[in-house]
Amino acid sequence: MSQASKPQTLDYLALVGLSLMWSSSFLFIKIAVESLTPLTVASGRMLIAAVLLYAILKIRGGSLPRDRESWFFFFLIGLIGNALPFFMISWAELEVDSSVASILIGSIPLFAFLIGHFVTPDERLTLPRVIGVILGFVGIVVLIGPAALAELGIGAISQLAIIGGGFCYVTASFLAKKMPDMEPVSRASGVLIMASLMSVPLCLYLDQPWTQSPSMQSLMAVAILGVFPTAIATLILFFVIMRAGATFVSLNNYINPGLGVVWGYFFVGEVPALQTWGGLVLITSGLIVTQIRFGAR
Repeated sequence: MSQASKPQTLDYLALVGLSLMWSSSFLFIKIAVESLTPLTVASGRMLIAAVLLYAILKIRGGSLPRDRESWFFFFLIGLIGNALPFFMISWAELEVDSSVASILIGSIPLFAFLIGHFVTPDERLTLPRVIGVILGFVGIVVLIGPAALAELGIGAISQLAIIGGGFCYVTASFLAKKMPDMEPVSRASGVLIMASLMSVPLCLYLDQPWTQSPSMQSLMAVAILGVFPTAIATLILFFVIMRAGATFVSLNNYINPGLGVVWGYFFVGEVPALQTWGGLVLITSGLIVTQIRFGAR
C-alpha cells in the first residue's frame, strides 16, 4: 500500500460521510431488531453489501484475488470485523438504546491505544494517552452504571457486548494493515463475501428467516444498513485509509457518539439520561486528551 498523504478536501468530505453513515447504523439496527432476529439483521446487511460491492467490482472490470494470503485475511477480517460485531451489536440493541450504543462504540480508540502499545512499535502509550484511556473507561462505567456492572444484569451484559463489538473492530483494523495490496473495492468485496458465507448459512439454519413476520420498517432498515453503513461505508473506509491513513479515519470517533445521540433523539424519541450525558462527556474528553502532544515533533 502506498504511503498516506496529507488529507485533502475530498478526504474530509468522505470522513463526514463515514460519520453520518456509521452513527446512523445504531438507529437502523434498533428499528430492524423490532421484528427481526439479531442474526437475521446482521446476515441480511452483510449479504446485501456483499452483492452490491461485487457488482460494483465487476462493473469496474475488476476481479477478486486468488492467492491464499488475501483470502485468509478476507476470512479473518470478515469474521472479526463484520460477522461477530454485527451480531453482537444487533443482539445488544434488543435492550440498549441506539444513542447509548453509539457512545459505547465511540470508545473504540481507547482499545486501539491499548492494543497498539503491545503490537506495534510506533503506537506506544504516552502519559496523555494513559490519562485519556482512564477517563474514557471511567466514562464507560458511568454510562453503564456501577451497580449494573456489579450485578451484571441483562442491560449491563448487552452494553458489554457492544464494547466487545468495538474490540472486534479495533482488532480487525490492525489486521487490515497487514493485508496484501489491492484496490479498495476488492478489499471490501472479499471481506463482506467471506462474512456472508460465514453468517448467512448459520442464519438460515438457526433462525429460518422465512418463518419471521418482519414489518416494512424493519425490512427497510436492513436494506439501508446493507447499502450505506456496510457496503458504501466499507468502500469509503478503504479508500480514505489508502489516501490519508488509518489515523485520519479514526477522527470520526470524535463525531460519531454525538451524532448517534442526535439520530436517536429525533427519529426514535430516545431522551438521553443524565448518566448518558456524563458518559459521553468523559469518553469524548478521554479521546481529546489522548491527542495531546508534548514538545515539538
